[in-house]
Amino acid sequence: MTANPQPSVAVMGLSKAQYIELCDTYRDKAQQAHDEAREARNQVLLLRAQLATLRAAYEPHSTPKEN
Repeated sequence: MTANPQPSVAVMGLSKAQYIELCDTYRDKAQQAHDEAREARNQVLLLRAQLATLRAAYEPHSTPKEN
């Protein structure tokens, strides 16, 4: 935790317009974090697919054992 936490929104005494502006700010930050997380996830999925392709191409295939 920080040494000086922000006061609760409930006790800030903001006007309706200020509350809306504050909500817009938080929503924009959340959307940005969501977009960054989605981009990182997509990058991981792409790299996993590329790794699977490389493994399939370069790792020796197991041959069935004969009894």
